[in-house]
Amino acid sequence: MNDDLTALSRALGDRYLIERELGRGGMGTVYLARDRRLDRPVALKVLPPEFAAEHDLRERFLRETRLAAGFSHPNIVPVFAIEDGDDVLAFAMGYVEGESLGARVERDGPLNRRDAVRLLQDVSYALAYAHGRGVVHRDIKPDNIMIERATGRALVMDFGIARAITPVSNRPGLTRVGEVVGTPEYMSPEQASGDAVDGRSDLYSLGLVAWFAMTGRAAITGESTQRVLVKQLTEAIPPLASLRSDLPSALCDVVDRCCAKEADDRFANAEAVVEALDATQLATPEVPVAIRLLAPELSGVTLRIILAVSLLAWGAYRIVVHSAGNVISLGIIVTASAWIGGVTVVQEIRRLRRSGYTPDELQRFLTLIQAERDEVRAGRRTDATLVKRRRLRVYLASGILVWQGSMFFLLLREAIRDGDAKLQSRVALVSFFGGLLAIALAATILLSSPFRRSITERLFSAVWLSGFGHRLFNVAGTRTATTAATGVRSAAPSATVQRIAPAALAALADDVRQLRARIEVLESERR
Repeated sequence: MNDDLTALSRALGDRYLIERELGRGGMGTVYLARDRRLDRPVALKVLPPEFAAEHDLRERFLRETRLAAGFSHPNIVPVFAIEDGDDVLAFAMGYVEGESLGARVERDGPLNRRDAVRLLQDVSYALAYAHGRGVVHRDIKPDNIMIERATGRALVMDFGIARAITPVSNRPGLTRVGEVVGTPEYMSPEQASGDAVDGRSDLYSLGLVAWFAMTGRAAITGESTQRVLVKQLTEAIPPLASLRSDLPSALCDVVDRCCAKEADDRFANAEAVVEALDATQLATPEVPVAIRLLAPELSGVTLRIILAVSLLAWGAYRIVVHSAGNVISLGIIVTASAWIGGVTVVQEIRRLRRSGYTPDELQRFLTLIQAERDEVRAGRRTDATLVKRRRLRVYLASGILVWQGSMFFLLLREAIRDGDAKLQSRVALVSFFGGLLAIALAATILLSSPFRRSITERLFSAVWLSGFGHRLFNVAGTRTATTAATGVRSAAPSATVQRIAPAALAALADDVRQLRARIEVLESERR
């Protein structure tokens, strides 16, 4: 591998610094590199040497670069430059800080409704743009869709086997009718049979990609490429709702229509897919980053405040009844922590209120965040592997809890002598605290389920999504409103400004008249 990188660096010259390999595909290898001239990271796609020597494949690779380099769209990975030399054929494209859709699903499992809708929208926008310029991708698959980590945006890459939708009759494209080029598991029936394809072929592939993204597995599989192609031609795609009953029927209908075997039964174009998604009203508005960051702070400070109040109340009771103040000392420490967190939260709420967010809007966005969490949990319930793993953990934690609880009880009973609880040996002491720790861990496993809301989330909903939370947002913004009003009053123009303003306005008006006169002269000269 190091020898390959060294040879590639030598062939490319001093423009790119090759850092590491990102992935391999049928049309080349992609490396992470740094463009030394512009000092930015790029993804460098290199055609294999044995392919670069073949004229047709070389031309196909150059065609990819010319097609993609002419695209400028937020959902298409941009192409920056081409390196065409005797020993290397490569092009530099934008480096997406994230991962492919395939890697995302493999790591986190099926997408929830919100992420699935956004994926369909983003890829449909990209395809509509490409189809409008006479280009069909012909290799839409999970590995050719990148998910940007910071924004969640989907970007389409690799137009390596794209061809003109309407090729010139006396100049056939590089991929002729009768050739099968693409990924069999995501290939349309007309593409699998070698027929002419149009944009609806990409929509079929998009439907299979969405089916995979929402189920975690490919809809069409087989032991060989030939069997997969036969299934693409003859086997209907199972309805998405049969595997994801938690998804809205409107979303499943969009995916199922994209997966229709007959091109005429699919959407007419990618714009129609976007319109169908808009009609379902499934797309939720984007939650501002500031509010998304505020949500966990609200959950944390709520839990600390409740814990502080509980400890203070218990400590006060202990002082009055038992004359013991150790608990209230702990309560004071937790109260200080809650106070610091509360001040930070109030400052952030005031900043959001100054930015123009009303209490109703804040609660609406926080409700969307909670709904996203609930959707994630609903998606987890459909993951058979995760459900089985959770069941095993529950059995294991329950067994530990029963076993250690029994041992802990027996040890505690034996350690009590003459009304005083004491441990008789170091072994008993270690066993005591070890059993206590095991019980705590087992209880944590049982209480923290990935399929239901946590305690902090329940407190978050009960406090901040209620009428009480609405009043808190109002109270936190009261000072902001007062300050803003005071600022408006203090912003009244002074006497000096009032004297200077007319002269400044007159001078500005003269400049505008001179500019207009100059424009008229230039236009007359052009005519």
